[in-house]
Amino acid sequence: MNIQTISPEKYDQLVIKRIASIMEKKNIKQLDLAALSNIGQSSLSKLLKGEMKLTLQHIFKICAALKIAPEDLVAINKEFSSDLPAFELDSYSEAGILNEQYLNEQIFIRDKNHPAFNGYKDKTFHVYLYSTISSESFLLSGTLSFDTKASSFCKAKMMIYTGRTDANDKPIKKCYCGELIISLTMGSCYCILTNTEIGEICFLNFKHMYLFNRDLECRMGTISSSSSGGNRLPVIQRILISQKPLNIGEKNTSDLDFVKGQLRLNNSKILLSKNDLDDLQKRYEDNKSITEFLQKFKELTSPEEYYLLEEASMKNIPMTSNIKTEGIGILRNSSSALRYNKVSSKTDEFTFEYITGKK
Repeated sequence: MNIQTISPEKYDQLVIKRIASIMEKKNIKQLDLAALSNIGQSSLSKLLKGEMKLTLQHIFKICAALKIAPEDLVAINKEFSSDLPAFELDSYSEAGILNEQYLNEQIFIRDKNHPAFNGYKDKTFHVYLYSTISSESFLLSGTLSFDTKASSFCKAKMMIYTGRTDANDKPIKKCYCGELIISLTMGSCYCILTNTEIGEICFLNFKHMYLFNRDLECRMGTISSSSSGGNRLPVIQRILISQKPLNIGEKNTSDLDFVKGQLRLNNSKILLSKNDLDDLQKRYEDNKSITEFLQKFKELTSPEEYYLLEEASMKNIPMTSNIKTEGIGILRNSSSALRYNKVSSKTDEFTFEYITGKK
């Protein structure tokens, strides 16, 4: 057999048969090969059925997984010996944080060369979020970078400065590493990040949009992690991603009120106590425009009476614990608390207008 006497279709079948033969001799199942080669299971199934064309990248990944030279797979006149060594699964080390057998390549975009990554990849952004310690109300800052230069996927790295210093008076920071995956069907960017020093996994989610020849200016997203401090608990909060640095420090706090307001879990309705509104009017009494705006807000509202009480205070009610538990459940269900909170398009619009309007 030579290259002049074989058609491209038959050549594809020849290579596919060789892959199947090696898998059988090495006792490697299709699921294992998908994991070892970082090729999605559905894509690998189509490749082995001849329903999808093999590319050089596919051949490279399969050869690396099977521990054979590419010429052993693609040479036209090649015979395999029957004493191929069995493959050890423990010797495989994945490149990314997610194994591609769990991903559908047509839906989850991981290829760094896909245009969906334009405006995100090889960029570093500033991030801002609230501290997750209940007694702290200040904002944390840090950086979020996406790097595609050293791997086939988009690496993500987030650095958060805790606002504290160590014994040598050096800032304490937390470092999280992972990757950025884009879902076109959900229109979302997902970052799965790990901190191996403290054993924490963070899940970052923000809205995706095609940017083509532009860079991402800013996005409001959500981050799911564990709270800081001694009592580690699950926590979900908002995180602001911005190309421009914002002034939230001790010396310059010109952006602080805006950033704090956007990071709160607000919705389209603003609920404010009378005392808090009075405090705001006193705080901004020297700012004529804001004072006028707050007065207009007050005139447009429909005041209602609300009841506010810490749940811990209800422990002293002289009733059985079963009744108190049931009662708290009834009160929670009837409270003004939201069933869920989402980052609305208005939030992204307000944030974009504010940040891009800064000089």
